[in-house]
Amino acid sequence: MTLLRGLPIAVRIYPGETPVSYWTRLCAANAIGQKDLWLALRHDDPTLPIRVTPRSALWQIEALGRLPEGTLLRDSGGRGCEHGGATRQVECPSCRMIPAAVTLCRRCSAGEQITVARMHGPVCVRHRRWHGGDRDIGLSGRPKLVVAQRRLNGSLSLRGVPYRSPEVEAATELLQLGNVEVERPADPLDDEIELFPQRISLTAVLTDARLANVLMPHGLGGYALAMLFDRLVAAHAVGRRAVEGVLDGLRIQGRELWSGTSAVPVQGGCVLTPSAKRMLPRAKTIRARVLHHRVEPGPR
Repeated sequence: MTLLRGLPIAVRIYPGETPVSYWTRLCAANAIGQKDLWLALRHDDPTLPIRVTPRSALWQIEALGRLPEGTLLRDSGGRGCEHGGATRQVECPSCRMIPAAVTLCRRCSAGEQITVARMHGPVCVRHRRWHGGDRDIGLSGRPKLVVAQRRLNGSLSLRGVPYRSPEVEAATELLQLGNVEVERPADPLDDEIELFPQRISLTAVLTDARLANVLMPHGLGGYALAMLFDRLVAAHAVGRRAVEGVLDGLRIQGRELWSGTSAVPVQGGCVLTPSAKRMLPRAKTIRARVLHHRVEPGPR
């Protein structure tokens, strides 16, 4: 294996930039095709995959871009994957540490198309712009979206909950099941923008430690879970004070789950509201998603 020389034009890397994004910009800056450069790398190192997979050639890309050693590896949690990095795997501890990639705001990236893998969301707080879903629009007059992004960057980031995560998916599903009568925009992206503040605020509720203390150590049945999630969604629609009342009143006494002054059996059936009935088939799956950030993957 020969020592790689840097390409004529070096490209500055953005904090948290994904190897794919940096590789694409590096090839474009030097006017060389990605496949041609990858073939040259494979000629030097035949162990590389046939398909262009930049995450499998981190140190080679660092050498080509004249980056300090380990710059791209930091995005992988500071260690390489045992499976080579060609495919992101859910059960890989290193892969689990990498949030889903998001596109930077065009103002932050000076007009370039740059994706980063970090605890980030679709709203640029600095420039108050939505930059998710291949759309870059201003958010003047929509302060709730900026507030939601600040919460995502703050408390949810400390809990290890990025935007594209099972916890946010669980919040989205609960909102849909609890409010089926609400008309949604025809464009899925418009629907995502409209629901963004509610999804993030409900995610903060679902990842609260008081709820986790009830969900983790106790084997709650489907009916109890459906009732609990229905109460949380209903309280979330009322306001923060109602949510705090539900969370503070959660407790397990004997074989009953108490929420304030009402109780349901931990196992077995009970009377459910129409929205709770819709949540019942998905209750245990939603519970698993809500607790995703608290579960460490074990060896297979």
